[in-house]
Amino acid sequence: MLSPAIFLSYASQDAETARRLCDALRAVDLDVWFDQSELRGGDAWDASIRKQIKKCSLFVPIISDNTNAREEGYFRPEWKLAVDRSHLMADNKAFFFPVILGDVAEPLALVPDKFRERQWTRLGTQISDDAATQAFAERIAKLTTGAGFSSKNASSSPSDKEFVSAIPAPPAVAADATPSIAVLAFANRSASADDEYFSDGLADELLNVLAKIKGLRVAARTSAFSCKGKSDDVATIGQKLNVATVLEGSVRKSGNRVRISVQRIKVDDGFQLWGETYDRTLADIFAVQDDIAQSVVTELRATLLGEATAAASIASEIRASTRTRSENPEVLRSIMQARFYREKRRPADIQRAITFAEEAIALDPQYAQAHACLADTLQLMSVYGAGFGADAHTMLACSARARTSAEAALALDANLVLPHITPSWLAAVVVRDRAAAMREARLAVALAPDDAEALRTLAHRLIEHGQFAECEALFVRAIELSPLWLQLRINYSLAAQWAGQFDEALRRARDAIAIDESYWPAQWQLASTLNSVGDDAGAAEAAARAQELRGNNETAALLRQQFAQGGWQGYLEAVINAPIHTLTRLSKAWALIELGRTNDVLATLEAMVESFDRHANWLKHGPGLTPLHTDPRFRALLKRAGFTE
Repeated sequence: MLSPAIFLSYASQDAETARRLCDALRAVDLDVWFDQSELRGGDAWDASIRKQIKKCSLFVPIISDNTNAREEGYFRPEWKLAVDRSHLMADNKAFFFPVILGDVAEPLALVPDKFRERQWTRLGTQISDDAATQAFAERIAKLTTGAGFSSKNASSSPSDKEFVSAIPAPPAVAADATPSIAVLAFANRSASADDEYFSDGLADELLNVLAKIKGLRVAARTSAFSCKGKSDDVATIGQKLNVATVLEGSVRKSGNRVRISVQRIKVDDGFQLWGETYDRTLADIFAVQDDIAQSVVTELRATLLGEATAAASIASEIRASTRTRSENPEVLRSIMQARFYREKRRPADIQRAITFAEEAIALDPQYAQAHACLADTLQLMSVYGAGFGADAHTMLACSARARTSAEAALALDANLVLPHITPSWLAAVVVRDRAAAMREARLAVALAPDDAEALRTLAHRLIEHGQFAECEALFVRAIELSPLWLQLRINYSLAAQWAGQFDEALRRARDAIAIDESYWPAQWQLASTLNSVGDDAGAAEAAARAQELRGNNETAALLRQQFAQGGWQGYLEAVINAPIHTLTRLSKAWALIELGRTNDVLATLEAMVESFDRHANWLKHGPGLTPLHTDPRFRALLKRAGFTE
């Protein structure tokens, strides 16, 4: 008897390919259910398909440009039926074996999220190649006879590479021979501290220009700007950021005049490779910016690659990287101020950032970056509004405006990444459309696979859905790009904790603390993970330290005092009784669960969902909430938060 049964699901345009795969699988004594009457339909056909999917041992969806181009088709209900069946299976049960034809990019593939939990197989040679087709069939035969399936991060065996390659993980950091540079925040030498936005903004603009130059590796802003105000020397900074050179500078602004001094320094010996001072008017700021960028690229290529690139060629690259910017210096100043105040992440400063972004749009309505900046700033008030004390009405209003602004940005420049990142967060936190949140995150990564913020956004979505294996490679690549971005490292630790890898979670949290021991979220993540491994004293102390770093000294004292007097139960009572502005509702919910106060837990989570608290994203897969999963009241909350069963 032929066993086990394999179900091939395909679009009608891929029928010939499916037939060849079917023939190859049957040639190695596998039972294949291969429907050849997709267009017939009917009740009998439908019943037959349902029966086969219900009984098959392996479901093989064929993903291609044809399936991507069709939002409707008989293969889509087949996919849905298979996903529905998989929900009845244990997590370690291998059922899906997705196969990709052609050049379909995984983030853009229109497939159920369940398909992404397994390693995808890409046919690496023409399917008309009999040897490759036979090798594919033999691989399936091995898998179905006990060899097992690969996880998302598993690599193929040497023999597999003759015919198949897994969806590639993000590439490793470029080799040392690749020209690399970090653009540090420029020092403000102006008489007024209020001009700091301009020195930061000019460095930020230069970083963005250089990041678009092919063959040049530029440290992400989230890491490069974290060195601001610190006493590290160039060698230390270069080592932390994994770059060969550093661009630093200063800006002195007086009225309409500005003096900009910049220098590029070699990390290994501190030698100045290039330097220049510019005395210009604000109207000339774009020419200065382009001149600096051209000089940097010329010197990097000459010194590190030995290439003498023609000045005209480099100038052309610089123009291409700045083609979408506004040429109005007043627009640039408004955007600089919007970004500067946005980064402060305080309610009053976010409101100022919104005003400056709106000002930039009024000056140049066709400037896509201004719309993207406004969308991203409004998103902050929407996603973090609960922590700022904003009510649900304000958060919803900001969310609606943010989505409109993101759409306006994409209408003007479809290649922008930020207008996909913004709606991903909005969809996850406020709109609660989980599918849209995941789709936008995957689009962002497809557009910019080396953008640390895009990678983190997609990794976040995967954590929310419990897909911990897939997010691993995203975090690794994002940290390579932005090694000093502490929030990224905290999310990386969280993913390991929720996957039950507690030793790894502890290591990652301590790595973040080693970079900056004053970063309170790292201490809080350490506390949470120590709780997971039963280190009550360590967890209580790390939590108290986190509160001290936040300036909540009374809460820190309360946590320490009640732990000293009542042990872990005393600590939990302290968490529950602490002011809401110092501890999240989710933290209180976890404490209530440990104390067995289920009704109070549900009331706390209800308030969290009602207030659009971003921590509602953790409801379904947060390990501390596992005891609630069978409670129908909790399942109702999950649905309200946008999660399906």
